[in-house]
Amino acid sequence: MTTFSRLFAGAFALAASVSCANAMDTATYKGLVKDSIQEILSGDIKDMPASLDRFQKEMQIGIEGCKEFAAKEPKYAPLMKLVVDSAEKMKSMKAEEIEEAWGDEGNAADKIGLPLKQLDQFATARNYLDAVVHPARAYAFFKDYSVTKDKQDLEEAKGELVEVLQHAAKIEAYVTASN
Repeated sequence: MTTFSRLFAGAFALAASVSCANAMDTATYKGLVKDSIQEILSGDIKDMPASLDRFQKEMQIGIEGCKEFAAKEPKYAPLMKLVVDSAEKMKSMKAEEIEEAWGDEGNAADKIGLPLKQLDQFATARNYLDAVVHPARAYAFFKDYSVTKDKQDLEEAKGELVEVLQHAAKIEAYVTASN
């Protein structure tokens, strides 16, 4: 790690530690995700703006988690900063574009020297990253559904949300073990 990287990681970790009072609330996060899944299972999307807002809340809680993780694991601070800084842009991307950038074979972190393909699917850093990425993909699928009314978009969103519940459980285990 270069001196600049160490300074950058330290500064980001310090900034993240200031926001740890707002650390990832996994109980609320999982509740929001389960509400989203239930809405999809009902087959009745009554209020699309409210649904999109819920995904944004999920992303925001994931962002707080990324900041918390960066403070605990400075090695991953540049990756977590990249996720945090990219979250807003993800809302304007198509689900396929998010996958291409942030998926298991994604290239978004290549520019900081951490190819995402090096992270195991349930590595702690991946769990935090995906706490933002999966709701962003669900957001994109819901936006598509609002135009196309293609039920496959809802199924894809549900898949993203079911998977992120697994990541949330891993995050809870990590937090418990590290406290």
